[in-house]
Amino acid sequence: MGCSQVTCATKQIMPEKLLTAEEASGLLGIPEEEIKKMVDKGELPAYQIGGCFLRFRREQLEAIRSAITIRLPERTLPRLRQSAIDKLLDFFYFNDFYIISAILAFLILWIIIKT
Repeated sequence: MGCSQVTCATKQIMPEKLLTAEEASGLLGIPEEEIKKMVDKGELPAYQIGGCFLRFRREQLEAIRSAITIRLPERTLPRLRQSAIDKLLDFFYFNDFYIISAILAFLILWIIIKT
C-alpha cells in the first residue's frame, strides 16, 4: 500500500507527456534539424506518433544530454557577442571603398587649396 488511491488513479489516467522535436531541441540546446538527423542515424531514441510526428521522453533526453557532443559548423552558431575589435574590423571590411574614397577626396582638396 505504497500509494494512495488518488495518486494511483492519477498515474493510470494521465499518460506520460512526450516532448516534441522543438522541445527536445530546447532541452538539448541543438537545432531541430540536428535532432532529426540524430534520430535517423539511431543516435537519439524517439517515438513516432501517427507515423510522422516525432516525440521524445524527457528522461531519455536528460540521460543522454551530457553524452551528446556535437560539433556544429561555425556558420550555424549564432554570434551573440562581438568584441569592439571585431566590430571595427567588420566596419573597415564593409566600408573600405568609402573610407579610401573620402581620404583621396580630402587629399585632392588639400592639394587644390594649398596651390
